[in-house]
Amino acid sequence: MPSQKIRIAVGSPSDRRSTVWEFVVQGKETYILSRMFGEDVKVSLHASGQCQFSCTSKWVLKVPGRRNADRHLQKWQIPVPFGSAALHAYQVRIPQTELRKIDGNEDLSGVEWLPPPTSGMTVSLECYLTPPSASDLTLTASLPNPLLFALRRSDDRWLVVTRYDAPLDGRTLDSQRAQACSVARAHGIKPNPDYRMVFLTGGEGEVHGLIELAPFSTSRIEL
Repeated sequence: MPSQKIRIAVGSPSDRRSTVWEFVVQGKETYILSRMFGEDVKVSLHASGQCQFSCTSKWVLKVPGRRNADRHLQKWQIPVPFGSAALHAYQVRIPQTELRKIDGNEDLSGVEWLPPPTSGMTVSLECYLTPPSASDLTLTASLPNPLLFALRRSDDRWLVVTRYDAPLDGRTLDSQRAQACSVARAHGIKPNPDYRMVFLTGGEGEVHGLIELAPFSTSRIEL
């Protein structure tokens, strides 16, 4: 089965928008990537249930001395979906407050554009994995949110992505932004208004995911 992918972003190319997110199915494996990551980082949801947010093998090869064993930033396990219910496997949240005009000659061909959320809300791309379903998507009928797209894996499971708009506490977001900037500075990276960051979410018994962040709030664009 050939590789399948969907490129998706919130906003519009000529106005405030998110980074471009890419959802890929290769055989039995599922990957989530962002334009902000370049070739360096990806989310992997493996058929075995092993999941990871990690640097890529290309990242390892860029600097002598880097080891493959050091590239995993976060690892966790999810159940393999069976029976009659889809598994809520991951989420990518894009708050309205983090949309920005993005300059540069970025290739936006094939991007599916989602309308932005209203003020104070966040778009959450909710990722589900279905049990084996060889012929159709009837198992998605009970999902609580509107279907955006579905990609079929070679093991007859589907990656199903829905959209859910929900409020996000701005005070919490400011705390996460400050923490992400602190980590960047600790690694010698000076935050720039054109940059994008992510904040990792999820713990034991929770759905893992990412929140897209801009380094500065709309009211503060300088150090």
